[in-house]
Amino acid sequence: MNKQQLSNALHVGGTLENALTGNYKLSASSVVQEAVKLTQKHFWRFLPATVVLAGANLAIFLVVLSLMVDSPMHVVTAFIGQRQMTPDMLAAGRIALFASTVFSAPLYAGASLMGLSHAIGFRTKPRHIVKGLAYAVAVILAMGFISALQSFGNQILPLLGIFLGIAFSMTILLICEKRLRPVEAMIVSFRAITKKMIPLTLVYIVIAVLFLFSYATAGIALVWALPFMFNVKGVLYREMFGVGIEVTVSQEGDDDSSSGDGNKEVFNA
Repeated sequence: MNKQQLSNALHVGGTLENALTGNYKLSASSVVQEAVKLTQKHFWRFLPATVVLAGANLAIFLVVLSLMVDSPMHVVTAFIGQRQMTPDMLAAGRIALFASTVFSAPLYAGASLMGLSHAIGFRTKPRHIVKGLAYAVAVILAMGFISALQSFGNQILPLLGIFLGIAFSMTILLICEKRLRPVEAMIVSFRAITKKMIPLTLVYIVIAVLFLFSYATAGIALVWALPFMFNVKGVLYREMFGVGIEVTVSQEGDDDSSSGDGNKEVFNA
């Protein structure tokens, strides 16, 4: 009996070099249509992970808020328009929102990796949401930088904040999949996305409409909007930067029996 394992690396989608030069094709309608199909296919496996992410965001938000104001629910009701928003409430809410966004970044990275896995044909499990913990320090730093820049941009001009959010939207996946440093990943994301700003803006408008609809339905529509958003990011990343996949071929056999072949594809991010 002898056993042999051969490993080959495959590359799916675009390349980093082409992304930086804008030498890649991107159709907003095709991205949205594929993301819809992926969300339908993986919905029940992906939903628990996105619920965990949303729950973590809310929990961190409320904890930070409770440290800053006497009654966190007063701020929450003010956000949804049932109470008058005071300057102190607004400041506390912004800080709590910043903290929840930054400190939930590892789970956000895990959900992003799950969306990327779907985009390249892999199934995921709810526990894969914790994959982002391996990059916790880097993604927290990156999310802090991005959130601070967005906040600064919003103070100058709301559209600038939106532009920065779109321009840096591939940063987390670049850290996890390409192993780039936070600032380097931000620069690469900015350069690549600004090359195709119009189709990417159209895609993010669709996401924004879904989130506005979620707000109108008291958050119920988030059960679809969150998985859809991460699947969109996965498709966009694949088309822009490409994904490396390791394919291991195992062969077993001896002189008296026929050999059997098995293939195993592994996406390590």
